[in-house]
Amino acid sequence: MGRFAVEPAIAVKWFVPEQNSSLAARLLDGGNELLASDTLLSAAGRIVTAKTRLGELSPDEGARIFEAIRSVPIQLMPSQALVESALRIATAFDLPLEAGLGLTVAIHSECRLVTASRTFYDKLLGTPFAVHVKWVGDVK
Repeated sequence: MGRFAVEPAIAVKWFVPEQNSSLAARLLDGGNELLASDTLLSAAGRIVTAKTRLGELSPDEGARIFEAIRSVPIQLMPSQALVESALRIATAFDLPLEAGLGLTVAIHSECRLVTASRTFYDKLLGTPFAVHVKWVGDVK
């Protein structure tokens, strides 16, 4: 059992079979405490919508997946209190704001952000932020 911040792409992987989905699903086992920015649902919704528009999911599948994501108990932290710090991190490392928000949640919650983005993970290696990020494949 652990405490982890999650990014929207991880939440989508819980319910959409794609690369690293089985690894992401480990977070749903074992009573882990999950945290995220309150933007998680809208960002996950954007991913699901994009997959629907590309024909990877039917509209019904997209709706079911979004409802499944909403049903996962995730403690959502107010982004208003996080966005200034997240913006600094995102700008410093050339990351999307959503990645900065996830990392800021992890820092404020004294846990690690689980990511499936190798680019994001690699950018933080060797920086003081590396202790707050965990590659999805390293979740046990």
